[in-house]
Amino acid sequence: MKNYFVYIFILNLSIFNAQEYRWSGDFDNDFFNELNWIETTTESSPSIGSINPGEPINFKLFLTCIAEANDEIIIDDNGVIDLLHGELNAEKISGTGKIILNEASYINLNDEYPISEGINISINSHKSWVRLYNVEPSNAFYYYSDNFFYEDQQLSYPENIRFDNYYAKGSVIRLNQIQFSNLTIFSENNYDGEFAFVNNNNVFSGESIPNNLEDNISSFKLNKGHMVTFSENEDGSGNSKVFIASESDLFVKELPFNLNNKISFIRVIPWNWVNKKGTAGDILSMNNNWFYMWSNNGNSDIDREYTPMAWGSGAADDDNDIEIFKSKYKSTHLLAFNEPDDCNGQSGQFNNMCDVDVALSYYKNLLNTGLRMVSPACRQGAAFSWLLEFKLKATKQKMRIDAIAVHWYDWDSSPQATPNANPQDVFNRFKNYLSAVYNMYGLPIWITEFNANRYRNEWVHRQFLELALPYLEETEYIERYSFFPPQTGVADFFDSNNNFNPIGELYYNFDSSETIIEDYYYSDSNLDADDYENDYEFICDAEDIFLSNQDLNLNSRIKIYPNPSSNYIFIDYDFQIEKLKILDLKGLNLKKINPTKIIDISFLENGIYILNVNDNYIKFIKN
Repeated sequence: MKNYFVYIFILNLSIFNAQEYRWSGDFDNDFFNELNWIETTTESSPSIGSINPGEPINFKLFLTCIAEANDEIIIDDNGVIDLLHGELNAEKISGTGKIILNEASYINLNDEYPISEGINISINSHKSWVRLYNVEPSNAFYYYSDNFFYEDQQLSYPENIRFDNYYAKGSVIRLNQIQFSNLTIFSENNYDGEFAFVNNNNVFSGESIPNNLEDNISSFKLNKGHMVTFSENEDGSGNSKVFIASESDLFVKELPFNLNNKISFIRVIPWNWVNKKGTAGDILSMNNNWFYMWSNNGNSDIDREYTPMAWGSGAADDDNDIEIFKSKYKSTHLLAFNEPDDCNGQSGQFNNMCDVDVALSYYKNLLNTGLRMVSPACRQGAAFSWLLEFKLKATKQKMRIDAIAVHWYDWDSSPQATPNANPQDVFNRFKNYLSAVYNMYGLPIWITEFNANRYRNEWVHRQFLELALPYLEETEYIERYSFFPPQTGVADFFDSNNNFNPIGELYYNFDSSETIIEDYYYSDSNLDADDYENDYEFICDAEDIFLSNQDLNLNSRIKIYPNPSSNYIFIDYDFQIEKLKILDLKGLNLKKINPTKIIDISFLENGIYILNVNDNYIKFIKN
């Protein structure tokens, strides 16, 4: 028996009479190269020319690792592509066959019309997805919603399937079920000791943290496409950190001192991939994929992420408000307070919110949402006074801030007296202001309101925007922005007939870039500047073995029963058991067990696992 980890597919051979091939990758990563495939029983490769671009595939292919198909894949009625811990990159998939996405499997398609009507795609794992690089979510839903299944049951949006944004033109299609877990927490470093799966969306705090792991977490694994918020206190305050696994799984093998064995608050939510450009207000048809509304009463639509705002104290003073924020579908961030520095207007005029200490008391409530927190947005000059005091006190009181929000209208330049100001000068002041804010706080910046000032004419606004937009896109610390047309109408997006005027056309046509481009991300968040190393590494073994239902065990001397099982499995083994572990299908250690012949598996999610008995490996199924 070789001492390596084994991936397994359960094959139902009675259904398919066609030949079956598994991926070997012996030659290269070209999906259409027959030398990369091996017949599952004879170990021979398919005949040259049998897997060709644009020609139907009428047999079953089992794919692990990463395969590249730089052309169209056609699957006929008898054809199946079955993935497990695999990734298929292709232009498009056509035909009437079937694709099965098992554990941690991904399909990425580039074409503008990537899926044909007859293809059946079964997403059988919450760790899997289909990514369409050039189809927006609404079009993906309109054209392809009938193509997606989970264990032969058609999926329905939004109840059990998500159509998330993938930046400007794309979408990610995946399961949407709250009982799924995309975070595993461990009581010891290096993913060891006791562990638990943490489900999506719900807040887990105090005793509700699974497996009694409150204040007992030292390492974790977060599946890609998700973010997690960890906090020291049950209300989300205290030392806190948001981790984002955008394009890569995130494995942190040792938490820093201020979080290690101190976590009492956890929330995991799906990540949504958006661009920098947004709108201040629910403005349709602006070629953006996020917006906010100075309130908490908006909602995301299929093409845009809504970012709620706690405009003032009235939206942050009780549990009902917190539940409203937590319930927002596809929302990943929360904007805190609108110009609370203004004691005579905006949110600062109510309930003494312009007092920094009062504002902080309401802000602390917002941390219960487990969302990524954006600071209050102050008037232009208050970024260096009121907001600075707010930030310093928040840091002292251990209240997390993940990004800084600002407003900018060039008020320091006597705009009333300069209606025809030089746009270059206006832009230079804007750029210098943002640079000064970043140097002050060292956190990502959101410009939630900005323009060249309501006293300036349309030409100045347009020329200013032509300078400002490229700068905002190319500046790494600018995370999001939204141009806010002056209410005087001097620089609106639309004319009286609701058609684009020049500024609206400019903003619409400007291509925006990704907010967070890293494979995984975390900010300093005022509390923790520790650097983390992602311990995740994609491992692809060309020796992967596929087993059928006729051969469930990898070592015939060891028997386990019942298999499948819901609660316990028993080991029938003639030798002394010295080492016993439960592994996942990647070969990663889930739990060490004291030597015994009766194993409690009730804590596992349903799925396929490996039992490591002394250096022998046996597959079992938890149901």
